Amino acid sequence: MNRYFPRFFSRLFLLTVCCFILAHHSYAERQNIRVGIDLWPGYYPVLLAKHLGFFDRRNLDVDIILPEDTDNMLQDFTHGKLDLICVAMGDVFSLKKDDPDLRVVMITDESSGGDALIGNRADLAQLKGKRIGTNLNGFGELFIRAFLQQSGMHIEDVTLVHQEAAQAINYLRDNKADIVHTWEPYVTEAISFHYGEIVFDSSQTPGLIPDSLIANGHTIKHKESALTNFISAWLEAVEWWLTHRSKGDSIIELELLLMPGSVNLDGVRLYTKTDNQKAYKKTNNMSSIHHVADQYIKFFETKGVLKANLTSEDFVTGRFLPE
Repeated sequence: MNRYFPRFFSRLFLLTVCCFILAHHSYAERQNIRVGIDLWPGYYPVLLAKHLGFFDRRNLDVDIILPEDTDNMLQDFTHGKLDLICVAMGDVFSLKKDDPDLRVVMITDESSGGDALIGNRADLAQLKGKRIGTNLNGFGELFIRAFLQQSGMHIEDVTLVHQEAAQAINYLRDNKADIVHTWEPYVTEAISFHYGEIVFDSSQTPGLIPDSLIANGHTIKHKESALTNFISAWLEAVEWWLTHRSKGDSIIELELLLMPGSVNLDGVRLYTKTDNQKAYKKTNNMSSIHHVADQYIKFFETKGVLKANLTSEDFVTGRFLPE
């Protein structure tokens, strides 16, 4: 027998054992994240990150849930069925009483025209007494207050009607509201079916509607590395999409079974890693997420949704962002 034969098999055995240990370790390290998203272009980087393998590369298994009903999604989140949700930051404040440890951990984008009020421009001449639909006790109500303020009106001059963004067409068609608040792609859908026209949009309220990734307290405490990796993969997908717009649009359309040309970023400003790092710095203007959070806190305190003496640190944290 060749005297190198035993040595060869000994080394082969050790190599096999090492490979098995590494593979088992890699498998054991994989973590699962369940994320719920509204149908909104600012949240589509999560679809790209999964499709392009950015999550897989970071040992993450990500389940993406699209309920098309914000209220149900928020309920699933507070009941622990979702680790993360992507919603307008204004929606986080009503969840605080159910989960004191939740935090806004990343800004996904800013609505800069993507949110709109749809109705008949003739209604603007006589707003008093009109019914305006939105998701009550969320950011939509603050958006409508800004609209009314710029129109020289007050919230008491109109009647607010509870309505989901996806229900906008139905509320106009069935005469349940005179003006409705919704966002893309529902804005384009409503206009294309001639149910109304844009009478106001979020380009007229810069900084007011940041969209966000919210983590519940359990995820923050027990899935810290998974959360950090999730955000890192998301931000990588943002950069990829901004560089490969046409290809990215096509991937998203296939993932969501949308018609070609349906996806666009009109009225949506995606936040990159650099944008997030800037947004989490404290300043006294609407470019700071802390300042924006303070505006929402004041609003929800007056509504009785929040207790007094809360600060932006009770709602937002940038500690999971990549450096």
